[in-house]
Order: sequence, then C-alpha cells, then structure tokens
Amino acid sequence: MNILEDTTTENLLKRYQHYLFAILSAFLLFLSFPTLNLFPFAWIALVPFFIAIMRTTNWKSAFWVGYLTGFLFFAGLLPAIALLYPYANIYATMVGYLLLVGYTALYFAVFAALLKFVRVNSGILFPIACACIWTALEWVRSWMLTGFPWGSVGYSQWNNLIAIQVASVIGVHGISFVIVLFNAGIATLLCKRHEWRREIRAVVLPLILMIFCFSYGALQLRNAEPINRSTQTNTETLRVALIPGNIPQLEKWNRNQFPKILQRYLNLTHKADKENPDLIVWPETAIRSEALTGMWPTYYARFSQMLSDTATPILLGTANRGKTDDAIGKFSKNNDKTGEPIFNRVLSIAPDGKIHADYAKMHLVPFGEYVPLEHLLPDFIPNFIMFEPFTPGKSVNLLPVFIVKDKTDTENPVHANLTADTELSKPPKTALSEGVMNPQRPSEQIKVGASICFESVFPDEFRRPIKKGANVMGIFTNDAWFDGTAFPELHLSMAPFRAVENRIAVFRSANGGFTCVVDKFGRITTPLVTPDTTQEVLVASVPLRAPAEHKQTLYTRYGDWFPILCVMICVGWFGTLIVIRRQRQNS
Repeated sequence: MNILEDTTTENLLKRYQHYLFAILSAFLLFLSFPTLNLFPFAWIALVPFFIAIMRTTNWKSAFWVGYLTGFLFFAGLLPAIALLYPYANIYATMVGYLLLVGYTALYFAVFAALLKFVRVNSGILFPIACACIWTALEWVRSWMLTGFPWGSVGYSQWNNLIAIQVASVIGVHGISFVIVLFNAGIATLLCKRHEWRREIRAVVLPLILMIFCFSYGALQLRNAEPINRSTQTNTETLRVALIPGNIPQLEKWNRNQFPKILQRYLNLTHKADKENPDLIVWPETAIRSEALTGMWPTYYARFSQMLSDTATPILLGTANRGKTDDAIGKFSKNNDKTGEPIFNRVLSIAPDGKIHADYAKMHLVPFGEYVPLEHLLPDFIPNFIMFEPFTPGKSVNLLPVFIVKDKTDTENPVHANLTADTELSKPPKTALSEGVMNPQRPSEQIKVGASICFESVFPDEFRRPIKKGANVMGIFTNDAWFDGTAFPELHLSMAPFRAVENRIAVFRSANGGFTCVVDKFGRITTPLVTPDTTQEVLVASVPLRAPAEHKQTLYTRYGDWFPILCVMICVGWFGTLIVIRRQRQNS
C-alpha cells in the first residue's frame, strides 16, 4: 500500500512538476523586488520557469505555465491596487486589481508560448531567443494600453549599483535582457546536463556579458566622486529644500483640512529656510490653486507672505484650470475659468510672485486621473470614478529658477535633520529684499526638468527634458495613496535608473513616499524622509549638470533603442520561421 501511495505521489509530482517550478519562479522573482529587495535572487529566479517551459509538450501547456507564473508574481507585487478601497468602491478596486494582474500575467504567458517555437538544442541561440523575446514583450508592456512597466525584471537591481551603470547605454530593459539571458543559459545547461561539454557554450556568452556589465559598473563607480560633498570642489550644486508634507490622502481630499495642510507646509518651509536654500520644493498637488490665484484671499495672503519672508524661488505642484497666469494673485470674477480643462501642474514661482513657467503632466494615470475610452464604457463605470478627470499636457516645458550666485550660505552641510520643532539660527539673506530679486547682484538661471508621479516610471519620457537642456531633474509625486504598501518603494526603485540612464542628479519630493536625492550614479546621497521618520524636511546640495557634461548618454540620445532592436530581431526571427514552414508545406 505504501509503495502504491509513493508511486501515485511520484506520478502526480511528475505530472504537475512544471506548475511547481512556475510557482517557485514567481516566489523567487517576488523576493528580489521591494520591500524584500533580495536582488541576487533575480539572477536565478527564472531558471525553474525556463525548465518548466522546456518540459511542456506544446505551446498551449507552456502558455498556462507562463500565465500561472506571471499571475502569482504580479498578484504578490500589486496588492496595493486592491487596498485603494478607502478612496474608492472596494468592489471596483478588487476588480481593478484582478484585471491588472490578469492582464500583466498575459505577457509571461505569451512569452512561454512563443518560446515553444524555439529549439532548445540550438545551443546559445536558445538563451539569446529567451532574452530577446522577454525584452521585446517587457518593452511592449511599457507602452501598450498607456503602459504599465511595474515589475520589469531590471528594476530588481535598483540597489545593486554595479549592475545598473550600463543602463546609461542600454536602459533598464537592457538590464532585464542580461538577467534573462543568464537565467536561460543556466536552465539550458541544467536541462542538457548529460551533454554538458557541448551545452556549456549556452552559459559562456551570458557569463561574459554579465562580467562585462559588472566590470563596466565597477569602473564607472571607481571614477565617481565621493558622496561627501565637502570633498567635491569642482561640481556646481543647487541647494534644495524638499518639503514633502506627508499629508494622509484622506486629509488631502477633505477641503476642510486645507487650512491645516497649508499651515503645515508654511511652517516646514520656514524651518527649512533657516538653512538658506537656493530653491524650495513642494510635492505634487501640494496646494490648491484657489490659494494661489487669490480666490481664497486669506490663504493667498499667507502663501505670498511666506514667499516674501523666505525670498526664495519655489517649485510646487498644484491642479489648476486653463492657462496658467503670469503671476499669483490674478483672480478676478471677470476671469472665471470654470468649465475649462484641469491640469496636474508644477509651477516655478519667483519670490515676487511671478510665475516663470509651468509644466503640465502629460502621461496621466488611467482610471486614477482620467478614464480611457470613456465614451465606449458602460454607463455604470463613471459611478465608481470619484474625481474630475485631468487633461494631459501637450509639451515638455523646463522650469527656470533664478538663483543668486553670491547669496550668503551656511557651512553647507550635506543635509539638515529638521523637524517641525527644530530651532535653527538663520543666516541673513543678502541677495533678495522683500521678495524681489536685487538687480545689483548677479543671478544664475537653472533649468529644472519636472516629472510628475507616474511619468517617472517611463524612461523614454523622462529623458525628454534632459534632451532639452535640463540641469537637474525633479520628481514631484504623491504616494500617500499607497501608504503601508510596497508601492512607494517600488516607485522609488525607478529613480536610480532614471538618474543613471541620463547621468543626471534627481531629487524626489514625495508626499507619503520617499523624499531624497539621487546622484547621476544612482546613489541615494541623503537620508530617506518618509511619513515614519522624525525628519520632516530635507535640505541637500544637488549636483548640477556642468556644461562639460552636456554630452548626452547613449540612452538620452536614442531612448529605448535596445528593446526596439530586440523587437526587430523577434519579428525577423518569427517571420523567417513562418516563411520556412509555409515553404515546407507547399513543397
């Protein structure tokens, strides 16, 4: 009886082993992402998955193995979507979560099905085919149906600084290519272990490529300036005061909470101003537009007084209608903008209240900031939408900031550990008087590129302000929607890649998320300010792109050239297979 039971168990394991391998791969891949961040697992996570695909008998069974792997991985990565129910109908969030997980899992499934048309005994060509198909599909997922690049394998290496330096050439999708190539090479060798002398070639190229990437990264970091700014004498910096606020999302939605929210931002700004920054930065949608236009005179007076007191330019996020005025306080009953489209914007405001420029978010969040194909959806869908849809911006605008060159400064610490109760002595500001730029003192124009929240996950879009000449990039975001989940750290994990891809420093001002500064090598050079830290404000020196550094990286110049190349190879490859098959059928 025991022998019979053992035989039955063994048969069941053999029958369903590929599904067990799929589950194992999903688990290992999940471990490599935030919040666990066990990035070495990504280099072996897909080995069981590839072995499972090789052991399937046809493309249909491979499809379901791939779907199971993808579904389990994304189900573990994206539960924050389901947990949005405090802000929306719980049934809508659960349906949205399941639909999103089911949709993203399709890319794993399609990959597995396509792989069945590639011969495993083709030596090194099999790992190359795996890497090309995976990278092509990952890139397609980054723009298909407005794009959803979360969970791209390359992002698992965000805190593996040596591995990600080559992103300046091939981007994050190129990192995915190297990881998948290495996994596929190991899987090929394991499946053909009885012929290991012949199949060892399947591992040689992936190993050489991995060593090259790590060597390139080590060389780049070896030539990098030390993080300690006191040792950097040749790098021009911008002293930025990041004021995340960290307002809970339910409070942000409550109009009655606005006086309290505004006062918190004003208090923290005054605290940070004692460190004499060159620029103040508030996060995405930090202030209501009514307080800027003068429609709410009391709050406008408080804000304009803060501008005058600090005598420092400010970048801030707000949602306003129609065309932005040339200065704050322009409200007029004869200039009512009701009915005009509303934009998610970042404004560059001078101490005298002049608005130098604005940038309107171009890539909006589907079902979070707008409803895609609204006219085609059933009538009951809008009942679940609890917001007024935004209108996307039309152009990439740089935000000019005018900095006084000889402004009196402190001893220039790298950062200030500030809380709402911190008391610091404030050095006198000699360059500005009553909020107006003193014409007797020279000023320097710094061009800041803005990326608002969701936009920062799209590398090809992030590079556009840099191509236009941005000296530094800022990410303005509100991650309070996902408090208590892995999403804020998943969002943070993309910032080092954006910095490395374009070799530019990035500052993040994140309400409810991670506020920090990332240098051009992807290093987080400041403490991480979150809703859970005692530090509430971050004042830091951010390196600027010097004129000598304006030579753009290969990625900045050509964007996603590498995954597009993979797409072309896949199309040519499968097109050739189809032609050959038809010729054989006709002969």
